Amino acid sequence: MIESTEQAISILQNTKLGELEREDAIHYLQQNPSAEGNQALVAGLDDDDYGVGWASGSALAQLGEPAFPSLLKALSQPGNSIRLRRGARHVIHYNSSTKVRHQSEKLMKALKGQGAASSTEVEAHKLLSQFK
Repeated sequence: MIESTEQAISILQNTKLGELEREDAIHYLQQNPSAEGNQALVAGLDDDDYGVGWASGSALAQLGEPAFPSLLKALSQPGNSIRLRRGARHVIHYNSSTKVRHQSEKLMKALKGQGAASSTEVEAHKLLSQFK
């Protein structure tokens, strides 16, 4: 049984553990939101394990607006990965916050296509000031 955010983050980041155990950590972080947990969930979007990435995206989407700045910070970094961008599309599309979905229209367009890494970086940086 997971007893702390730190323990859940450690489990989530341990790629030697099974998918279900890591997904339990994701559920803990969703049910016990924190800035550190949100950052770990965003990192989970870029995980090699598809199920972990999907569960991280679903958790971030349910957390809504409070978790969105962590995602925007990651997307505004140079060289953001295609897995992170795909996960971000999932988070935005299914987001529990209508504000996030509405204000992210330009970001959603930037997340795919040629030059997506740099255009995503620019749009995420613009949005970040609106969600702090």
